[in-house]
Amino acid sequence: MMDELQREREQGFDLEYLAEALPEMAELGDRYKTPGFGLAAQLFACTAKVVLDRLGPEEGEGVLKAAVEAFGLERGRRIAEKVKAAGKPLTFRNWLIYGDIDSTLNFSPEPAVDNGDLVVKVNACTFSKAAEQWGMGKYADIYCRYVDFAILKGYNPEIKLELDHHRATGRDYCVFRYIMKEGNK
Repeated sequence: MMDELQREREQGFDLEYLAEALPEMAELGDRYKTPGFGLAAQLFACTAKVVLDRLGPEEGEGVLKAAVEAFGLERGRRIAEKVKAAGKPLTFRNWLIYGDIDSTLNFSPEPAVDNGDLVVKVNACTFSKAAEQWGMGKYADIYCRYVDFAILKGYNPEIKLELDHHRATGRDYCVFRYIMKEGNK
């Protein structure tokens, strides 16, 4: 019996041969799969590394910051358009409802309310974890430092955010504080 690599080289592919992979794929499930948001992190981290290597840390981070902010603003505007199209106001609650990412699936958030502010502890971020798996967490952090502020600015600049990023604080989690109450701004 010929080995698989030799078979593919000599005979190419056919659907019956490829279908034989389905039971093994089902058995493995998502063990070797990177969640979609994680692939985005790995792409961003690789891009950031190349940009920083070519332009240097100061100019490179400036370019990356501008790109991340443009992306965040666009995401925020698109979420706002969905909310407005539904005839609803640009509230934080509607931002949660119409947002473009599954926060529960990607972040394992622990929400709490403190004096009218939403405080969210993020323990397990698929974005950060995927970049760290490739040894590129410091590059993904550039994205994390800027994107959420830009998303909110594009959606509704009245919503303020304070972010205690895990790398800056030395903890293994991030804390987001969303502020809408006038007396807290």
